[in-house]
Amino acid sequence: MPTEFLPIALRKPNSPGAQPSLPGWSIPLLASLSCLLLLADDFIQQLFTSANQAELELRYVLVLWLFSLGLWLAGSRWLVTGVLTLLASMQLIQLGSIAWAGMPLAPEDLYGLFGEFADVSATASSSFTDHWHVLPSVLLPYALLLLLYLQLMPRLSRRSRLFGWVLVLAILAAKPYRAAYRDMTHFMPGPTRSALHNSLNSFSWFAVNVLRGDHQRLPATPFKPYQLKASQPTARHVWIVVADSLRSDRLGVMGYQRDTTPFLNQLAANHGLLARPGIAAAVSTSVSLPVLFNLIREPGQQHLLREQPHNLFRLARQQGFRTFWLSSQESKLLTYLGSRHMDVSITREDHPLLFARRHDHALIDLLPRKQWGERNFVAINLRTAHSPYESNYLGHNEPVAMWPVNSDMPREERESNAYDNAIRYLDDVLEEIITRFEQLEGERYLLITGDHGQLLGENQVWGHNRLLPEVIDVPVLVVARDAPADALQALQQQRWVSHYEAGVWLASRLGVEVFNPNAEADLHFVKGKLLLGDNSFKMVRETPEGLKYYSSRLISDWLEDFSKIPDVKMRY
Repeated sequence: MPTEFLPIALRKPNSPGAQPSLPGWSIPLLASLSCLLLLADDFIQQLFTSANQAELELRYVLVLWLFSLGLWLAGSRWLVTGVLTLLASMQLIQLGSIAWAGMPLAPEDLYGLFGEFADVSATASSSFTDHWHVLPSVLLPYALLLLLYLQLMPRLSRRSRLFGWVLVLAILAAKPYRAAYRDMTHFMPGPTRSALHNSLNSFSWFAVNVLRGDHQRLPATPFKPYQLKASQPTARHVWIVVADSLRSDRLGVMGYQRDTTPFLNQLAANHGLLARPGIAAAVSTSVSLPVLFNLIREPGQQHLLREQPHNLFRLARQQGFRTFWLSSQESKLLTYLGSRHMDVSITREDHPLLFARRHDHALIDLLPRKQWGERNFVAINLRTAHSPYESNYLGHNEPVAMWPVNSDMPREERESNAYDNAIRYLDDVLEEIITRFEQLEGERYLLITGDHGQLLGENQVWGHNRLLPEVIDVPVLVVARDAPADALQALQQQRWVSHYEAGVWLASRLGVEVFNPNAEADLHFVKGKLLLGDNSFKMVRETPEGLKYYSSRLISDWLEDFSKIPDVKMRY
């Protein structure tokens, strides 16, 4: 058959007219169209289910446009076919997970997917009629993409093709390269991110670590399920504020010699604030937040992260509360946080310019004024005390007491002063939040804590992610208004309040009593920096002399003890 009658995609490369000559300005337009098609699967699925919460993120869209441009410039039908087939395969799995489980795939989920492929396939087949929309959501845009590339692949110079290949391979290799030296917490999916973005993160980490053989399954846990008892709530507003990297011993209201919290001091002096030192759930944000909001006390219970039987957002919604998540941090923190139980979810990706200009004060601007429900559960996630501290408070008109942070100062002094400045700025943010809280009516509660503490040069160690006392130390501050006299009794009787205890107390404000048959008085668990898989943790015991910190252990080793000695209590 004469080649002129063949479809362009099937002509031999050296056939006349095999590669059309397109004007230069058409390549950016084709890249834009391709980029839109790569984003389309999320928005098609959203026509069928609210479980897909993807939103457009400017930086990701720019990278995806460059990737699409690279595919056009590379001028290789084999490259395009291989890459699009790979991406479409990942998206079928990813959107299938969103449709069935209600959340995007995490890297850890892929071990179960490929390790139990027969069971997963059977489940997918049996639920196909409920989730059939996954196929057109993925296949329609990717088929159009493939047709577009194969039919209009232009004839370009060797230099342009080389540039295209380098651009495509560099973008594809970026995630696996990072996975080679970063832990899983950096690759957790964000419910409001593009599904393709989440797929690239999860599959990259999984592929690299399968090759390295780093994964280890945890032994079965012996813990009994929690028992819940719901009743009609009396509270109208229940708020929790979690500030990143907040140490209780650097707060003036907790006895610190510097006046870092003048507003909180005044509130406490007027008996309007309960203040207690606390014990963090974990030493990293990506672990502490899911453990806190899912009321997980004992290590190794990863099924509670997925099933979320006593997730605070879930309990709140079941009790008739309208649920809000407002965060000045990234959407990836929503993983396992209960995003499908949130009525309103706002992160820094939603308002990048506002957060760049206003930082944590942006959340004050975004707090609802007229959209409150009859009852409301509000979680506010602040970044003020996160390193680098200066970037969180410099350039603001708010009154912040400034301790010097000159570059010629010793690091210990400079970092310490910057951290205290950040806490002083946090006090100003909290004043505005509490002012808004005070304007509400009815029985209401506000709890303030940190996700974890922060090392400030103790023994020449900085940051967090370490199971050390300074990182485990967080405050627990509570404001109650129009509340019964005994509403704070459970916290007032505590010398220290753990995140788990704070979460159980919040659940009781929502009208749900939580009973944990595994709990042991005065014994607490602090998880390490990894959310899934094996992880280090530390047990902390309250004693009359203070907190006793036991040696760190691996969850897998600890659970093995239970399998060897039935009915044993928590072992040290």
